Amino acid sequence: DFLSNILGRKLYRSKDENGSVYSYRITSNHNPPWHFDESHYTMILYLQSSESGGEFEYVPWCRPTRSVDDEDGHDIIHKILIEKDNNNDDLIQLVHPQDGMLLFFGGAQTFHRAAPIQGKTARIGLVFTFSEDETFRNSDDVKSSNQWDPADF
Repeated sequence: DFLSNILGRKLYRSKDENGSVYSYRITSNHNPPWHFDESHYTMILYLQSSESGGEFEYVPWCRPTRSVDDEDGHDIIHKILIEKDNNNDDLIQLVHPQDGMLLFFGGAQTFHRAAPIQGKTARIGLVFTFSEDETFRNSDDVKSSNQWDPADF
């Protein structure tokens, strides 16, 4: 209810068995991709920071709808990924996460990623996904990417 009160509308935790709450681990050999989430809203609890890097990079509310077919969403992908030499850095905002920080954002409408980290210490966090639809579940593609890889240990 806390997030619903902040947002002013009812939110529901995702019905996914491995997508409503999952942990992630980013190491120095991992380059997380830019993406939009399928869930309407995403919350990240940062548990462990790396020595450096790993900023949360985002372009807020750049896709007016949650549709993968939204032309504005395609436009921002092109600007950030294809035209990256054309001074589009001013579109990107940064959050420098600290251990214990809680970050809440509109994941389906915000193009984002975790910047690569440097150092031996992995960035570790918990991701919580929410929707205005109480039956929301991520696609099978997203569900499979939220599973732990035993090779990481």
